[in-house]
Amino acid sequence: MNAPSPQHRQTDSGASLILAIGFVLMVGLISAGLLALATSGLNNRSTLQTLRNRQYAADGAIEQAISQVRGLTCLSANGFIVDSSLNGVAIRVDWINACGVVQGGDRTTNAAASSSDGTVVAQRNVVFSACESTGAACDPTKVIIRATVDFQQAVAGALTKTYVQSWSVNR
Repeated sequence: MNAPSPQHRQTDSGASLILAIGFVLMVGLISAGLLALATSGLNNRSTLQTLRNRQYAADGAIEQAISQVRGLTCLSANGFIVDSSLNGVAIRVDWINACGVVQGGDRTTNAAASSSDGTVVAQRNVVFSACESTGAACDPTKVIIRATVDFQQAVAGALTKTYVQSWSVNR
């Protein structure tokens, strides 16, 4: 019986070590990539959460301002409110009145003709701007949400309709 030659054993030796090193290297690279992805995702979530908290706070503050301004008239001055209870973010909402008088109202359409009820209403457009509260009026470059709302009031002063004409999230 012949023993295997020493040359034959040397060509096979070390192959399993190279495979083991390659496997460890591949697992390490995959783990590093997954760790980088998880870290990036957590950082983005934190930034997005801060941004969304500000936007939701501004949205709620404008809704509150619309409720407060709804009962005012065209003779009311421009104004503002500050609410610090929304998502822990202090939001200031400034509003500006722009009033006019229009004739019209609900239109009814039938097969014979189109008619208007002919009422005269005060059309009060109010532009709301929400920003983080700094103690001063909202800087136009730092407005988070801007909304334009049309309040229609009958001659007697009763609010007849409310229309949201625009609602834009700026930042």
